[in-house]
Amino acid sequence: MATGFRETALLAALLAAAGCGGGDPRAPTAPAAAPALPVRLETAHFRLHTDSTPDGVLQEIAVRLEAALPRYQADLGVGATRPFTVRVWQDPAAWLAEVERHFGRRFETSGYVTGPDELRVLAVAQVALNATHELAHCLSLYVNPGSANNPRWLWESAALWENGELVDPRTLGYMTGGNPPTLDQLNADFTASRQVYEVGYTIGEFVVARDGREALVRLIRANGDAVAVLGLSTRAFEEAWYAFVRERYLS
Repeated sequence: MATGFRETALLAALLAAAGCGGGDPRAPTAPAAAPALPVRLETAHFRLHTDSTPDGVLQEIAVRLEAALPRYQADLGVGATRPFTVRVWQDPAAWLAEVERHFGRRFETSGYVTGPDELRVLAVAQVALNATHELAHCLSLYVNPGSANNPRWLWESAALWENGELVDPRTLGYMTGGNPPTLDQLNADFTASRQVYEVGYTIGEFVVARDGREALVRLIRANGDAVAVLGLSTRAFEEAWYAFVRERYLS
């Protein structure tokens, strides 16, 4: 994408009260009618549909997804899953038309999920990485069906950490300059701010380093209630996270 960061959106049908990012999503409803993309590849856990994505690209996506799934299940405490549907668009115009059809507005995104069992991606250069990011979102919905963008900082941080999408804090002027974003700022609609994609990995890393992987799972279940899960107020969480980043990356 032009921004260099992969925006993730949750299909509007799943957000009963709001669009993706920054809204107040609740439990997913039945997904909208699926686009007519034929099945081109099936693996043990994934069925890949596409318009015209080359076989080699589909194979790369499938291999990455199959490799990521058991690790995500172990990290997030998810047992058996249902088969996953993966829809891949090669044609950017058709992709944007489908995004607009479902969300009711046109915007740039390269991946989203429609619930715990389906992810959709555009065949950009990093499509396999994007697909595993969306898979992490699917697994978060297995942990808590009401976790989509609720809160947004945790929804993205958990996926970024699981997917290994570290942006070096030394390349971020606001982090090196002592001005880290607040959680409220990271909850901004993804069309307004992409900061969460820059720092989300380190938030997930901080939670796991401080209290273990189970703490991240408990946070997802509790919709980011750091007081209940970690004993930290929002301000204390922000300060502890930034202290962790300074010690690990900026000292």
